[in-house]
Amino acid sequence: MKKNWLFGSALTVLAASLLFVACKKDDDDDNTPSDNFDRKAMLTNYADKYIGPAYAEMVSHLNHLQVKTTQFASFPSEASLDEVRTSFRNAYKTWQKVDMLEFGPAEEVSLRMYINTYPVTVSKVSANISSGSYDLEQFAHKDAQGFAAVDYLLNGIASTNAAVIELYTTDAQATNRKKYLQDVVAKMHSKVQSVNSSWATYETTFVNSTGTDASSSTSKMVNAFVLYYERYLRAGKIGLPAGVMTGVAKPELSEAFYSPDLQKELAVTSLTSVLNFYEGKSYGTGSGTVGPSMKSYLAAIGTKDDNGKLMADLISEELQQALTAMQNVNGSIAGNVTSNRPAMLQLYDELQQVVPLLKVDMVSAFGISITYVDNDGD
Repeated sequence: MKKNWLFGSALTVLAASLLFVACKKDDDDDNTPSDNFDRKAMLTNYADKYIGPAYAEMVSHLNHLQVKTTQFASFPSEASLDEVRTSFRNAYKTWQKVDMLEFGPAEEVSLRMYINTYPVTVSKVSANISSGSYDLEQFAHKDAQGFAAVDYLLNGIASTNAAVIELYTTDAQATNRKKYLQDVVAKMHSKVQSVNSSWATYETTFVNSTGTDASSSTSKMVNAFVLYYERYLRAGKIGLPAGVMTGVAKPELSEAFYSPDLQKELAVTSLTSVLNFYEGKSYGTGSGTVGPSMKSYLAAIGTKDDNGKLMADLISEELQQALTAMQNVNGSIAGNVTSNRPAMLQLYDELQQVVPLLKVDMVSAFGISITYVDNDGD
């Protein structure tokens, strides 16, 4: 796999737009965002009720993972292995709620590439462990760290718990292997902590940038959101493993490849988070507190489809349908793309239904432009 950036040859946003037909707008809609909508209130809601709490919890889970990694490295045993694996899973699930926030401080440090580039390149991990010399800040090591590397080092390095523990105790590379595991987790913690700290000062800039030009907070947030849904959720989690463009299933491209029982949960958590964020729900509240959001902004503009349905509601419905389809998957993503590929292609189609609604209709209604480069290899 060409990693997270592998989603095919670049296309311009104009070319991508030609693939979709935007839903019909009201006759009196001039595609100009409603001047009556308080974008600052929307940005404040996102910053205070979702982004801040999300990064804080991510830091907390990585703190815990770092502690459990150190304990395992100090005293490798089945008990400490179980504990670090549990901490890893909890942190990975939390990341699914944070990953879509790749704007502002996260974009500046390319957070996603450090935290969740997959699949891991095992040969690079092995070479780093063997040499004991590596710089995880370098671009060349992006696919040898993050959650994918931790998954391999805890779950894929051997077939039994006893064999895993042996690799961290009596194996010739045991010392280097323990250090590498700790270094990878420390790098993840450092990167997320840095972004979390930066938001303390960036938030003021974020909530006060209330325009809709390319440099505005609304444009950056919406672009990051749509990009995440299209490329990293729809394509990365389902399209690439299912071989949508190639016609060949590639289960090895699945997220959390060495933890198949976790794969569906990560995807469901990711899509649930997308729906919650779109609707302006506070972080961790599920169906609880709702504030000004992309959905309420779109509703205020009043864009409708050909049947007179508010586009704001249609997006929620389509996302919910895709979520239900994903929840109905039985077993792992990797297993299904091999044994039940038609069902996974159908799931991909459900996810695809949302793309033009977000990327064409919503973006057009907001009066902003897609600023990222399209890819057609997913």
